[in-house]
Amino acid sequence: MNEWAKTVKRVYDENKHKAGYKLKDAMRDAKKVYKPVGQKKVVHKTAKKHHRKSRGGKGKSKKQRKSHRRK
Repeated sequence: MNEWAKTVKRVYDENKHKAGYKLKDAMRDAKKVYKPVGQKKVVHKTAKKHHRKSRGGKGKSKKQRKSHRRK
């Protein structure tokens, strides 16, 4: 029997005297206390900043758009 199953069984046995307590309730409660073996610490990496890309040759420049409106 694996550790998860043992934890669920232990939680169920502790709470089965309650009226209407079911296995799904035991699984939900066991999830709160279960810690898997060999669980790695979560390392949060810093978020990369997105840089604006230069427009390059795409579209018209601001100056070209202004001159086009005047015509």
